[in-house]
Amino acid sequence: MQKNRSSNQALMFFIIYIALLGSLIFAAVSFTPTFQQEQPSEISSAFIQKHNQEKKAAENEGKWQPSNTFVITAISIGSCLDIIVVLLWARHENKKTKQGEFSNPDRLTNKKWFWYLVSMGIVLPKDGKLIFSLKNFILTVIFFVLLKFLLFDQLESI
Repeated sequence: MQKNRSSNQALMFFIIYIALLGSLIFAAVSFTPTFQQEQPSEISSAFIQKHNQEKKAAENEGKWQPSNTFVITAISIGSCLDIIVVLLWARHENKKTKQGEFSNPDRLTNKKWFWYLVSMGIVLPKDGKLIFSLKNFILTVIFFVLLKFLLFDQLESI
């Protein structure tokens, strides 16, 4: 009974996490400010715009501003480290399974969909142990490279 409850709790965590993430993305995309300022005359508009630029420059003067290339590289390194952590976790799970520490065969980590969510399909359960899927790894790397170039092109145009 206790093991089924922990599986339900983990499932509820992922459902709530995905719902929260989806609602935050939806809110960020669909948010439009409801207040609109009146359009000042052209002379005062130019003055206000110059004043705002000076204010932004003063605010950003002491702050670190990374380049777009640095940001894309950091995201790529983070993605690679995520894959490495999942592979180490799978290795640890296989060692525990081999030692017989898990008595419940209906664990959440034994489900194929769980590993698709956590490791993007790179690690999958097969015959009672976790295996590395080379095909899914290559497809994931290709996806990340294409995504990197797509984001890099968009950041360069900003």
